[in-house]
Amino acid sequence: MKKYCFLTYMAFALSPLLSAQDLSEDTKTLESITTQDVSLDGTSWKSEDLKNNPGSRSIISNRQIRQSGQKSIDSALQQIPGIQMRDYSGSGILPKLEFRGFGGAGNGHSNTGMILLDGNNIYGAPYSNIELALFPISFMMVDHIDYIKGGASVQYGPNTFSGVLNIISKPIPKKWENLIAQKVTIWGKDKLSYRNNGDFNNNILYNTYLKTGGMINDHFGIDLQADIINGQSFRENSPTKVQNLMARAVYEINPNHKLSGFAQYYSYLANDPGTLSTLNYFKDRFQNVRPNNLASGDAKRAGITYNYYFGKDESLDGNFSLNYYFHDVLRNFEFDDNYNKAMDTITAPTKITSNIRRFEVQTLEPKVNLNINGTKLKQNIIFGLRYTFERVKQDSFEKMLSNSAITYKPSNNFANNYLAAYLSDEFKILDSLSITPGLRYEFINASYTGSSEAKIQNQFNPALSLAYKPIKNIVLYANYSRSFLPPQTTGDIAGTNFYHTSTFQNIEGGMRYFINSIFSINANYFAIFANKYRIGNFSADSSGADALSQGAELEMYISPLKGFDIHLAYTFIDARITQHQTGGRGSNGYKGDIYGKKLPYVSPHSFSFDLIYDIPKIFTLGISGFYYSKSYSDIANTENTDKDGKGGSQPDYFVLNAQISRTLWQNNRQKINGSISVNNIFNANYYFRGIGTSPVGRQPAPGRSISFLISYAF
Repeated sequence: MKKYCFLTYMAFALSPLLSAQDLSEDTKTLESITTQDVSLDGTSWKSEDLKNNPGSRSIISNRQIRQSGQKSIDSALQQIPGIQMRDYSGSGILPKLEFRGFGGAGNGHSNTGMILLDGNNIYGAPYSNIELALFPISFMMVDHIDYIKGGASVQYGPNTFSGVLNIISKPIPKKWENLIAQKVTIWGKDKLSYRNNGDFNNNILYNTYLKTGGMINDHFGIDLQADIINGQSFRENSPTKVQNLMARAVYEINPNHKLSGFAQYYSYLANDPGTLSTLNYFKDRFQNVRPNNLASGDAKRAGITYNYYFGKDESLDGNFSLNYYFHDVLRNFEFDDNYNKAMDTITAPTKITSNIRRFEVQTLEPKVNLNINGTKLKQNIIFGLRYTFERVKQDSFEKMLSNSAITYKPSNNFANNYLAAYLSDEFKILDSLSITPGLRYEFINASYTGSSEAKIQNQFNPALSLAYKPIKNIVLYANYSRSFLPPQTTGDIAGTNFYHTSTFQNIEGGMRYFINSIFSINANYFAIFANKYRIGNFSADSSGADALSQGAELEMYISPLKGFDIHLAYTFIDARITQHQTGGRGSNGYKGDIYGKKLPYVSPHSFSFDLIYDIPKIFTLGISGFYYSKSYSDIANTENTDKDGKGGSQPDYFVLNAQISRTLWQNNRQKINGSISVNNIFNANYYFRGIGTSPVGRQPAPGRSISFLISYAF
């Protein structure tokens, strides 16, 4: 396998047609999160894209990611209002995300919000199996994070009702650069500073990052990246291995024509200690009593984009793009027959079940972006088609521990074609009023392979965005969009199913105020009306229940002094069932009416901040933190956990991080940087429930850790 991935990696690396992103073309608001054109203007809160966006939008810059004390992609995402993470791994290998009140339930894997890497989908199957089968993103490769909420569904459906999250990898530099970085994380133990279990190496995680590349001449550029993680996560006996290899290139044939693309190989293998009973949690919350839990997978991803730029004059300009994307993802979750138990003494298992899924996805998308620049009226017209092919193969194997006998349990396969057409037209009047209607139509005729059963679920998704600037520095906005979750191929442990479509009506209104690159504030209200949303196994009806998630978000960026940056974010969410249903199938067997009950795993209040201060000639100080209020883990909203570890509330928690970093040595283009960070300084004690292969019991969150990073650029 290692030989195969190395040869694949080098083969793509030598191709002049491969690249990750366009680093030069200025783009419009939603255009900036596509793989065809990722604008450098959208990398911080001071960008024109963010200031003029007709909806709420958050950007976590490279400076925030690198210098505010973030240890993984999980902690970085918690700086964004509207996103709640359940960091159960500590290493970011398989984040559990919840967007604006949705996605926290199900099988423990994120099943809401469109998630992209450099503009390309990372879900196993973006239509038929919306879950993070694996997460082909490693923290050292990330440059910045862009989260667009509001009316983004027209170009990026389905599953956009709670936003579009685009994670951008580090760009190809204009001049050739090389970078070597080594990070070492030492995990603390339960009650004292650091674990002392006779094997010091059992609580160390190593991260090696290599990058080389740049523009070779005015027309051609290439880079190679490798991010290797190896060692132990914060739980006992939790070996973790990640291999992330990426090759990218860009070929600017002439000012009007450009080819770009990328190729990536990603693999991971990690023991998953799972949950603990309440008693075991208090004994040692970092112990592992589930040695048979295992998660693994690999992904081969590639994409190529052709861009043609036309009409470069004052009245008309635009571009045509043709993007092809492919991935082949294989994942496996293994667990024994104690997976649904959280007893003080777990009985000896009798079998181990392997749940293997393979996802093949291909997309082809032609798109036109046309700008018409009049004196009083300007238009930005975007229209395109997206064809998607998905093949899902599901296999399960049971291995008896007594005699090693293996039983194969075949499941349904799935192979379907999807076609979407979309059109949006932004009318900008006197540079103060913007009106953007949009339409998207999805052709969905889903069926299992070899079965006559089919579900025609064609979807019509309109959107409308309004933005008004009464004065130069203020934008008032309102938007509406409709989105949906298509029929799913499998329920996994507790997910959606094949027999129905969930639809969502999303509205948002707010204001953004910007003052001279010193201060920016965004305040907004949102409401998402869900129809037939199946919240895991919580609804009484297998087709789901109606729900409403509404709330307010407040975000501020402040730069009072040069080198001093402050970011503050607050979110209030009230997410409840709005339909009368009885006989619920909740995790604690609740049989009452679920009307008015709060959706599980949603913290009504959350607050995050990061502060970065450059102390001249000494170091850069970064401090960050986040707080989440108490939430429930079942639809009955029960306060106390029962004897089986089901139901009950999840505690509120506050986590504080700190980092100091500085340049240790520099000579022309050569530079050595170093940093020390401490995460969860106060060793906050909190846990989650309902995640993955052990859904009941207490899933511990990471405790205190200290990380050392040194890098050499030349």
